[in-house]
Amino acid sequence: MIELRENEEVWTIKRRHPVVLAISLIPVSLFLIITILLMFLVCCINIDIPEMIINIIPGDDIVLTVLYILSLSLIILWQISVVVFVNYYLDCWIITNERTISTELKTLFSRNVSSISHNRIQDITVEVKGFLQTFLNYGNLQIQTAGKFHEFIFKEIPEPYKTKELIFKAQKEFRKSRDFN
Repeated sequence: MIELRENEEVWTIKRRHPVVLAISLIPVSLFLIITILLMFLVCCINIDIPEMIINIIPGDDIVLTVLYILSLSLIILWQISVVVFVNYYLDCWIITNERTISTELKTLFSRNVSSISHNRIQDITVEVKGFLQTFLNYGNLQIQTAGKFHEFIFKEIPEPYKTKELIFKAQKEFRKSRDFN
């Protein structure tokens, strides 16, 4: 959990655009549909099983074995979709009146949390690539800093140009409150 400093206010929390989650879940959904169709076919359609396979696995048990393997694949697909969602949800970027905080999930049990004070921001670049990002108004926002971490990248966030202006506004107010030039 991120602790805020005294008199620090959260202005916004940014996550990846929801379409990025949907695109990430498309392969999982396709495999899910294929697996369910295969389970249906195995249960409903009577297929002649070659004798070589019957010698290894008795006739009735082969259907149960195939269904068991397909049900295991459903569990694996469920786990993959949970990991994709957790990665989507826990990667966030928080803009406060004093700093910008980046939290990224590296692995399921490893997170990277870093922050940069607004007075260390040197440049902000917005990158919107392709038709889909332009049409749905999302893209990457890269912050160049003068500190240990040379760049922060907000990946595939909605409204990157508004976010850039919000950071500039926060930076301006931070410098005004601290009497920076």
